[in-house]
Amino acid sequence: MNQVNLLRDSLKPLLPWHGARLNFLALFLIALIRVKIAVGFRSEAKTGSNYQRLQRFFKKFDLDYSLIAKLIVALRKIPQPWVLSIDRTEWSFGPTRFHIFMLGIVHQGVADPIVWTMLSKKGNSNSDERMDLVDKF
Repeated sequence: MNQVNLLRDSLKPLLPWHGARLNFLALFLIALIRVKIAVGFRSEAKTGSNYQRLQRFFKKFDLDYSLIAKLIVALRKIPQPWVLSIDRTEWSFGPTRFHIFMLGIVHQGVADPIVWTMLSKKGNSNSDERMDLVDKF
């Protein structure tokens, strides 16, 4: 059994998706691990075809972030009770600044990001924003 099948079979009980989506997600994650997304798919298809496959996967498909959070917790085998962390960070992409507010679960000294939101302002978060993030979790 190859890596794609192993990963797909691991994801299957955690995500209630159609088999083709699970298979694509397994291919996508393995490609990310290889750091060559469109080139990293080990298939007979050309790089351009793989790029179109990426576009089709994300077109009109809303990821359910609560499912992704459950997936991360299950794959990392994070036991309860959880230690939660909240962090606000700013990233720059050229002249554009992104203000990201995220909640993570701390496990073995590392906080795995579970849910996040984009803030439209600089500076600290307020109580409502913090409660919204925890509610989202």
